[in-house]
Amino acid sequence: MRRMLYGLAPVIALATAPALAQSGPIKIGVVLPYAPPFEIYSKSMEITIKMAVDEVGGAINGRKIELIFENDENKPPQAIAKFKKLVGSDKADIILGGLASNLAIPIHQEAVAAQQPTIIINAGAGNITGKDCSPWVMRVSFSNEQIIRDSGAWLLKKGYKTAFGMAADYAGGREIIDIFKREYTKAGGKIVGEAYPPFSTKDFGPYLAQAKAAKPDMVYVFFPGGMGIQYVVEYDKFGLKGQIPLTGPAWTVGPLFIGKQGTSAIGFLGPINYVPTLDNPVNKKFVAEFRKRSGGRDPDEVAINGYDAIHMAAIGLKAVGGKTDDKKAMMEAIRKAQYDGPRGPMRIDPKTNNIVQNIYMIEVKDVGGKPTHVVLDTIKDVQDPPSGCNM
Repeated sequence: MRRMLYGLAPVIALATAPALAQSGPIKIGVVLPYAPPFEIYSKSMEITIKMAVDEVGGAINGRKIELIFENDENKPPQAIAKFKKLVGSDKADIILGGLASNLAIPIHQEAVAAQQPTIIINAGAGNITGKDCSPWVMRVSFSNEQIIRDSGAWLLKKGYKTAFGMAADYAGGREIIDIFKREYTKAGGKIVGEAYPPFSTKDFGPYLAQAKAAKPDMVYVFFPGGMGIQYVVEYDKFGLKGQIPLTGPAWTVGPLFIGKQGTSAIGFLGPINYVPTLDNPVNKKFVAEFRKRSGGRDPDEVAINGYDAIHMAAIGLKAVGGKTDDKKAMMEAIRKAQYDGPRGPMRIDPKTNNIVQNIYMIEVKDVGGKPTHVVLDTIKDVQDPPSGCNM
């Protein structure tokens, strides 16, 4: 566990306990998986969270911001234990966590039970802001539905009338292909096949052969982490890159992977909510500062979520004068925050507690001899239907 007090100053004893409680630091607990395959994401997010705290001045209404980082090791029981520690021992005012859905779901359940203000900082599992929604939990990242939904119709309009779906064989991968199939076929497209390679896959050849035999206009994919690097490179070596366009959520060719994928990634088309090439002043400043703090790396689509979570929390905390004793009022103020960040204008949908944001259709192009995310189109102000949410 790492504890950091920004702008630390001596605490002067006050006469009453309530006054003392509100003169102490605002405690923000952060639960991240510093373990494979998410360790690099967690380290990047730690950088952006500290960046955001510095940018808001390290304090809200004279109360210093204290960050308490905990490692859930990518283990759901550990995520629960760390959450309970932050609530019980550390008396955290706000908790940020849930980098992956397997961690976010138990954290969400604990937050609802404890009535603890909590911000989900990455996982896209739909139920969190769908049928299991709660006024105590908001999400600043995305839902899988939000990212995927409009891409099918967009690709169909570009002339891709048939598709082969392929994703890693786990709940998230299957959910992504299911959403794509539903919306793509609704728009008039046709699915000509599907395949779900397990995480243990060493050779994608048999799956690529299935896709080739189906003769689709495009292959729509999602593979996380190192699996995505391997898949994109093998797709190219198999000879499919020049024959069948590779599409899907652009997480597969995210900033952390595109350097290793190299020219194999060029031509990839798909939706995403953040790339470091977004052309706005806030993002340019954000990218420049992140590069300074990370040794020259570009920020990724996961790291941005921690940064935005702090900024939105700060807006809400300022609205209540930095007071955290009334957790319900504090959470309500954070949920009402509106913010123009590196990825564009953002707000929380009061019907779901999910983020409302722009989704960008990108293509990886060769720019100056380097594979680069180029924005082709912006789908503005995308939000989810309530999907069973009733707050």
